[in-house]
Formats: sequence, C-alpha cells, structure tokens
Amino acid sequence: MIWSLLFILSSFAMAAKDDGLKVQGSCNIKVVPDRGTVSFTSENQHKEQHEAVKKTNAQVNLLKEKIQKLKLSEAEIKTTNYAVYPVREYEKDHYVDKGIKVSMTLEVTTSEIPRLGEAMVEASKAGIQNVGSMVTFLSLEKSQAEYLKCLTVASNDARKKADQLAKELDFKVGKVLNVVESPAASAPSHYPERAFMAKSAMMDAAPVAIEPGTQNFSTNILVTFEIK
Repeated sequence: MIWSLLFILSSFAMAAKDDGLKVQGSCNIKVVPDRGTVSFTSENQHKEQHEAVKKTNAQVNLLKEKIQKLKLSEAEIKTTNYAVYPVREYEKDHYVDKGIKVSMTLEVTTSEIPRLGEAMVEASKAGIQNVGSMVTFLSLEKSQAEYLKCLTVASNDARKKADQLAKELDFKVGKVLNVVESPAASAPSHYPERAFMAKSAMMDAAPVAIEPGTQNFSTNILVTFEIK
C-alpha cells in the first residue's frame, strides 16, 4: 500500500511538472532538391531470344557510354529492371507466338538536375525511346542539414508564441518543462510522367534544361513552458 501511494503521488508530481503553457512551434519551408533521377527502358522483340537480348544489351551499353561521356556531377548509373518474356497475341480463335521480348531499364541519377535533358537526347541517339518519369529529391546530407535548420525555426516559433501570450495575458514564461517533436512527412517532388518520344523527334530537338523546382520540408514541436 505504501508503494502504491508513493507511485500515485509520483504520478501526480509528474503531471504537475508538465502543467504549464503548451505551445506548438512550426516550421514549413521550401527546399530546392539537389538530386534528380530519370529512367530509360530499352525494349526489343525478336523471334530468337538471343537476338532480342543482344540488341537490348547493345542499346543499354551504348547509353552507358554516352552518359559517362557527359561527365554529370556525382552521377550514378544502375540497372533497375531486366525481364525476358514470351509475347503471344490472340488471333481469331487462338493464341499465336510472336517471339521473345527483352526489357532493360537504366536509371541515371545526378546532382546536375538541369542537365538531365542531355541524358534524354543521348538515350534517343542510342535508340532508346522509352523515357520514364523524372523525380527530384534531397540527398541525405542536405536532408539532414535542412532538418536541423527546421528545428531551429520551430523552436524560435514556439518561443515567440509563448512570449506573445505572456505579454497579452500578463504572466512570465519560465523554463522549458517538456518538448515533443512531431515531424511532418516530406515527400519528394515529382515531375509528371514523360510521354514516350519518337527517336527522330528527340534527336532533332536541343537538350531541355530541367528546373529542379522545390519541395516542402516541415516539422512541428510541442513545447511546455513553466508559467511564473
């Protein structure tokens, strides 16, 4: 019974300690992404599997060479998909084998977002017409730096609100009793799906400079201040 009484008194003490002025500090900023990625898919169909594989590999390897020659800053090139499957089409009252289709997707990522348009032109020259959606995002380093900045903004916001309430309601703000953070989700900016462009159209066009745009970055903190 004694221990139970002590526990109850301790709980009341903790509750009393947390009593005070609760203020939410918010940070909502726009950040320019420092990384961009775009995917290129080579697809070829042939009656013989080895021919479809050969042509697809040749296109992808050629694209790799062209991308490397661009010397994009902090570039990363990786294969994200490779598939080989039979193609069958329904004609009249039965299915007919049309051969084998081979598909391979190459993803190109760089910190030089405006130059991704050059990569698209090189893909066209390599015979790759399927250009996937483009995505911009924050690198881990920039994300961490912006997060710390946002915490500072949220902290200052909470303090200003507390001081303003103290001024209007005639009390003094004491020490901080408790802080709880509730970070908001920050989704990367997405560019709309790019329509697949014909090889001749892309080859004749000049590279388009891609604008990185901005993405929202936010966090919230709930601060409990002592009231004097």
